[in-house]
Amino acid sequence: MKRSLFPAVMVLVVLSFCALSYTTSAFALPVRGDLQNTGNFQIKTLPQGVFAWKLETGSNITGAPVVDGNTVYVGNHKGEVYALDINNGSVRWKFQCDGSILGSVAVDKDKVYVGTFAGRVYALNKSSGLVAWSTKVDGPVMAGVTVTGDTVYAGCNEGSFYAINSKNGQHKWQMKAHRGFQSIPAFAEGFVFVGSFGGRFHALDPKNGSERWGGNTEGPMRGAPLYVDGKVYYITDNGYVHSVKLRGVVPIWHKYVGAPLGSSPAYVNGVLYIGGQDGKLYAITSNDGNVVWSFETDGPINSSPIHAGGVLYFGSNDGHFYAVDLKSGNLLWKYESDGDIVADPVLSEGTVVFATIRGTLYAIR
Repeated sequence: MKRSLFPAVMVLVVLSFCALSYTTSAFALPVRGDLQNTGNFQIKTLPQGVFAWKLETGSNITGAPVVDGNTVYVGNHKGEVYALDINNGSVRWKFQCDGSILGSVAVDKDKVYVGTFAGRVYALNKSSGLVAWSTKVDGPVMAGVTVTGDTVYAGCNEGSFYAINSKNGQHKWQMKAHRGFQSIPAFAEGFVFVGSFGGRFHALDPKNGSERWGGNTEGPMRGAPLYVDGKVYYITDNGYVHSVKLRGVVPIWHKYVGAPLGSSPAYVNGVLYIGGQDGKLYAITSNDGNVVWSFETDGPINSSPIHAGGVLYFGSNDGHFYAVDLKSGNLLWKYESDGDIVADPVLSEGTVVFATIRGTLYAIR
């Protein structure tokens, strides 16, 4: 059965919704706070803009750090993976990969997973940094990796999207798409949602990687898709936001926000928050895409906003890290760093951690 979806054609394969459930690790939170990529972090104590520590790694950081308990994990363009004490920034261990790390790492109970520009995915022992396994993939891993259950997911630029066994590194399946992948997936309702750099949105069967439905879009997709309340939201680099009701694959709306988009969206109480290449953070209603407010910085926003306790946290290419009130869009505080901030930040209890393009990792309390 074929459906017309916005300017694209979406194909719905008539399959019942899988009973598969995706659970957040009891250990590290996914890079967007949950496996649906809402950008929400459940913490009680909010950072107040006070410098705690920094670590200069000596090489660009473009992938989000991940916090697991009191340990921060992050990779840089030199191919180094760091495990740091979140309390003081001291290095617990460091591992050298075969190529640059451009995206985020992922963590489960036992391992740290990382993808490289050289086209390899590693599993490292979380405590020691020693290699548990590594496996070759068919292109550079640009956006990083994601883990849920016993599966690691990695997308390759000009290559395939992979599902890899987290225990031994064996490939479960791979799915090719035009121009490959530069975004991380979302998981909900028995689907794996991911956008390709060639401009197609995919809803995949996690069992075998087959496309159960999908649709072409106006442009490349680097922002992560988002699922909430039965709806999927996905964005294109050239500024469009799409909303689709999942059951029945019913298009709800798609709109041009006002500028090319550089970040992944966050969702809180019926509002989407997205960073633009015009330097503005946009708040748009999730039911129709209308702009509620915008907050202007002095550089493009590629660092995706995250949320806790009514506050949005994100960085800008102007070198500042911002805390903005969720409802009003008013500035609460900002911190000046040593360079452009393009990586997503991460929240832990009382602390926000972010990185700069110069390779410096900051902790702010």
